[in-house]
Amino acid sequence: MPVADKDPTSWLNGPLFQKALAQHTTDRALEVEDVHLAVHGKLAQQYASTIYQASVSYRSRGKQETIKLIVKLIASKVNTLADELTYDTELKVYRDYLTKMNALLEHGATSHFGPKLIYSANEPVPHLILEDLSGHEFVHSDKLLAVDDAKRVLLKLAQFHATSYSLSTTSAAHSLDALNNGLFKQKPSEGVNFMLENFTLFAEELSKWDGYTKYAQRLKNLQPTFIERGAAIYRARGFGYSVLNHGDFHYNNMLFQFDPEQRVQDVVFYDFQLSCWTTPAVDLLYFLYFICNRETRETQRHRLVQLYHQEFTRTLDTVGYMGKVPTLLDINCDLQRAGFLEVVLAICFIPFLFADYNQSVNVYGNEEEARAYRRQLYNREEYQAIIKPLLPHFLYRGFLE
Repeated sequence: MPVADKDPTSWLNGPLFQKALAQHTTDRALEVEDVHLAVHGKLAQQYASTIYQASVSYRSRGKQETIKLIVKLIASKVNTLADELTYDTELKVYRDYLTKMNALLEHGATSHFGPKLIYSANEPVPHLILEDLSGHEFVHSDKLLAVDDAKRVLLKLAQFHATSYSLSTTSAAHSLDALNNGLFKQKPSEGVNFMLENFTLFAEELSKWDGYTKYAQRLKNLQPTFIERGAAIYRARGFGYSVLNHGDFHYNNMLFQFDPEQRVQDVVFYDFQLSCWTTPAVDLLYFLYFICNRETRETQRHRLVQLYHQEFTRTLDTVGYMGKVPTLLDINCDLQRAGFLEVVLAICFIPFLFADYNQSVNVYGNEEEARAYRRQLYNREEYQAIIKPLLPHFLYRGFLE
C-alpha cells in the first residue's frame, strides 16, 4: 500500500535517497529522478520493525538505473520487546562485521551472509537502508525444513560462525566491538520478563497434566534463577569458545533461494538486532528448533552437529586461519552446558509456532486475555506432542537441575 500523506516518514524522499546512493556509489553527481515507496506488511512482520520497500530510479555516470531497497526504521514504539541497543547492534553487524566476513569468503562463496548496507543515520529516527534481495529471487519461507534443506542453512551458519571466529584472533578484532545484545541480560528487559512469565504459565499448566507433576515442580524450582541462568550463557563464561551469533536464528529472519523443485539453494540472514558474541550453541539450538522440522531434529541432531563442525573447520582452513581449531567435543560440550537455553526455547518459543496472529487477541500482551490464549497454546495437541518427549530428555541431561 502506498504511504499515506499523514505518515511521519515524509522525510523518506528523493533528497535522502540521493544522499544515500551518492555515498554508496561514490558518485557525487548522482541524481535521483523518482522514488516509489510502499509499506510492506509481510516484511514488517518478518523484520519486527517498520519496513518500507523503495524503488528508486536515478541517473549515475551517464546511465539510467533503478535499485530496489529496504528501509528499516528502528523505533521502540513499534517493537516493545526491543531495547535501546538494537539499532547500534544491528548497524555494527552490517557495517563492521559482515563486510569483513564476506570479504574473507569472496573467492568461492556463492553469496553473502546478508543484504548489503547502503546507508544508515540516526536522524530523524534511527534507520538503515539495505539492498532488497527479492530481485535476486530470495523469498521468505514460513515452514520448518526437512534434513536436506536444513543442511543448506547449517552450512551457511557454520561459515558465518567460522569467519567471525577467524576475525576475532586477527588485528581486525581491534576494530570490532564485542556485541552483547543477546536474548538474556542480567538486567531484565521486557522480553526476558515475557519469557519468564511464559515459563511460569507453562509450569502451572504442566502441573495439571497427568503424570507430569515432577517436571512442573522442577520448572518452578528454576524460576528464581531463570534470568541468571540465561544471562550466564550469553556472557559465555565457562564455554569452549565464542563466535558472532545471529542471536535470533529463526526462519523468519532469513530469505531463501529455491530451485525449480523447491529445494533450498541458498539462504541469507537478516535482523541482527540480538546478535552477540558467545558460544555457537546459541545459534545451533535455534537452528535445531526453528529451522529443522521435528523429524530432522529428533533423528539427525548428532549428525547435523558433526556436519556443522566439518564445515566450520573447512571454512577456517579456507580463510587461512592458523590458530587452535575448536573440536567436535568442544561444540558438544557447549551444547550440553547451554542446555538451559534449550529448555527456554522449547517452552517459551515453540508454542508460538502454532499461534494464530490473525486473532484479535494480542498474544504478546499483558492482559489476562493474552495470558489465557498462551495457556491454550500450551495445551494444544501439536505442542504437547513436541514437549512431552523433550521433558525426560531435559531431565536426564541435567538441564532441570
